[in-house]
Amino acid sequence: MSTNSIATQQTEALRVWLDQTNGILRSVIAVAVLLVLWVSLEPFAAAKIAAGGESSDGGNIVNQIGFTLIFAATFMGCILLVPVATVVRLLSFSWIAMLALLAGSVVYAPDPDAAIRAYLFTLFGIVSAAGLVVLPRQADDFSRLLVIAGSVVIALSFAGVILLPQAAIHQGGEVEAQHSGLWRGLFTHKNVAGPVMAAIAFAGFYLWRRGWKWSGFLIGIAACIFVYKSGSKTTAALVPIAVLLVAGFGAAGVRSVGAFAVALAIFGIHALTVGTAFVPLFDDILRTFNETVTFTGRTEIWNFAKDFVFARPWTGYGFDGFWDTATTDNAERYFDQEWNPRSIVHGHNGFLDIALSFGLPALLVSIWLIIIAPAVAYARTLKTRENQLMADFFFMIVAFTGMNAALESFYFSRADPVWLTLVIALFGLRMTNRFVVRTQ
Repeated sequence: MSTNSIATQQTEALRVWLDQTNGILRSVIAVAVLLVLWVSLEPFAAAKIAAGGESSDGGNIVNQIGFTLIFAATFMGCILLVPVATVVRLLSFSWIAMLALLAGSVVYAPDPDAAIRAYLFTLFGIVSAAGLVVLPRQADDFSRLLVIAGSVVIALSFAGVILLPQAAIHQGGEVEAQHSGLWRGLFTHKNVAGPVMAAIAFAGFYLWRRGWKWSGFLIGIAACIFVYKSGSKTTAALVPIAVLLVAGFGAAGVRSVGAFAVALAIFGIHALTVGTAFVPLFDDILRTFNETVTFTGRTEIWNFAKDFVFARPWTGYGFDGFWDTATTDNAERYFDQEWNPRSIVHGHNGFLDIALSFGLPALLVSIWLIIIAPAVAYARTLKTRENQLMADFFFMIVAFTGMNAALESFYFSRADPVWLTLVIALFGLRMTNRFVVRTQ
């Protein structure tokens, strides 16, 4: 054997080793990041929060250091291990514009220092979640990521229900005593547990469709059981709707119609919820179905917030600058209100809170980012089986969270696992209409 032949074999062996090492490092980083985003650095913190302790939203030193390290690991992993062209093609002007608007909102916040911290951790979360889309090199790597992270979340949550019920189950002595007995697992609230478990259920369906029958089935069923036990009727109702809207039209071969149907459903549910506080026609339509519906008092919150939106339409009140601040503390409360707006931590509608915090320009950009752009991306998914299955999974998350945001608020909410799961889906849809997803 010639010297050149030996050198060629050694070079090829080194190339294979480097390629395998690259794949392993990318997968390890991805698993670590998703576990932190879903499990957090303080699982089962609900009991402490209910007792008046610090929240786990990034406001203490553990989360500040932890999420900074996760951001750094994701950023360096994408820079050093992922082709530059792949990362660059995921960027978009609308995301840059949105992040700029969020940064500008810091100026208008009543506590600029706290607003800067909130912005930075929101940025760290977005970058970390977006990185999860490009770190797995192929569909099998992505599937293993979902199996590992989903299994850990489910196992810890069920273990918590059995071994730490005071933390994993809502208790009667807490502020929201009406939730007593409902499961929240390792999360802070049932309204976080339900949506995250819904996303894991979608992951199980995706795995099953890919041929990972047992892992997909077990993860999907366990997640659905947890959704049911969380007592979130909205989540339980929206999960099958999201699956049918996406998979149904996809199976019929009319993905563009499915994209339009999801966007229409999201716009429609927002029009008949928060929209009723702003447009009398929407309220009239809603009242033809139910004259007394208040969405558990949420209509009072939306009517209270309406005037504040119009008071500062261009800038909003800044990052974390409206709810639970002097603005709401000093507001007048009518004696017959079911909810006291001075004690509310968010507006129970995602887009309403964007308008209040960042202004109407940011609201318009966010509507493009969260509803229209992903629908367009989904309709343009590359016509390979792996691309379409993965796009279906991501679009189910978009459909579900978009409709769920009509009654809950989590958009641009720092380390909120529901928000970060949506970010993964938004960037995932950008990927599935730009790159061919490899099987192995």
